[in-house]
Amino acid sequence: MQHQIPVENLGKEGEVMAHAVEACVHCGFCLPTCPTYAVLQEEMDSPRGRIFLMKEVLEGSLPLEEALPYLDRCLACQACVTACPSGVPYGELLGAFRL
Repeated sequence: MQHQIPVENLGKEGEVMAHAVEACVHCGFCLPTCPTYAVLQEEMDSPRGRIFLMKEVLEGSLPLEEALPYLDRCLACQACVTACPSGVPYGELLGAFRL
């Protein structure tokens, strides 16, 4: 996924976060492993949807406040990490947004 993330404005973690967001290929393998997606059936309540929201926040096209309800519903069980063929470090990404 291509991004327009101004990594220089994100401090020392900027490049790492941008690379992690870019690693998602939106394959959807994470969807059946996600407990919140299983219950709510909303794309933005899936790991794939949350990564899209993180990208939008990092690019500055979405206020963090609009993404937080979806990010906060994540249980951080990291079942998606084991299902991800691209090795997206979802737990690390989520942790950066929850600080």
